[in-house]
Amino acid sequence: MKKLLGITVGLLSAVGLYADDIASDLTLETSVQFQTERVFRGRNEFHKALTPQVKVGYPVCDGGNVYGGVDSALELKGMSVLNQVSPYLGILWDVTELFTVDGGYKHRFHTAMPKEGRDLNGNIIRPERSSNEIYAGVIADVLLEPSLYCFYDIDRKEIAVEGRVRYNFDLSQYAFSGLGVNLGAKIGFDQADKPYGVAYKKENPGTGDKSYCYYGVNADLIYELNNNARAKLGVAFEGNSAKKVSWVNGNDEDSQVAGNKNNLWLNASVDCAF
Repeated sequence: MKKLLGITVGLLSAVGLYADDIASDLTLETSVQFQTERVFRGRNEFHKALTPQVKVGYPVCDGGNVYGGVDSALELKGMSVLNQVSPYLGILWDVTELFTVDGGYKHRFHTAMPKEGRDLNGNIIRPERSSNEIYAGVIADVLLEPSLYCFYDIDRKEIAVEGRVRYNFDLSQYAFSGLGVNLGAKIGFDQADKPYGVAYKKENPGTGDKSYCYYGVNADLIYELNNNARAKLGVAFEGNSAKKVSWVNGNDEDSQVAGNKNNLWLNASVDCAF
């Protein structure tokens, strides 16, 4: 009995030490951001959004990092059908000193999307409340930190390719300690068989241009509150080349596949990392 008790205590101690070791290597990132416009890949989805995010990471092997988390975008006024909660899982790997590869899977779920509805002409539409996306990209550890990503939404048959650059300025020597500016730019291409996840009945197929290019720039003023938290205030612009789409019977009822052609908005956030 004493021997069994000793073995049990030893196993529990070992598990506890192993759990402590894992916990010490875990990283946690959180962010709560307010946006005057919710713009995604050049698409203006709704106004005044709150975008809470949480991400957990854990190092694996040499130069690898497994991560998972949840992104969300919630309309502050009303219940938008485009409200979204998206859990994801991926892995980052430093393949060389200069290049890091990234890949993963994301499940997009629209919390308030109706199962069925009608458009302005009374035709039945059946939106897809959820979709599954895979992605892969490469990041270069050089000036401007360029990155190139490819996304494929399996359910919407949507392909997006996006390139980004960014540059950080440390303003501590000119102003307050911990103050900085982040400048960024991006350009991308998006093509979807079912934009916004809307699937019309076969007798009323959508027609028109469902692919477009988009581009954007942003500038963020960042203040480091302490070693684990920072506040950010920024302005961003995104535009797109989308043309009008005739969704039903040749009528331009839905305007553009990507909403407004030009979008300018403000954002503010508090980010934490542990």
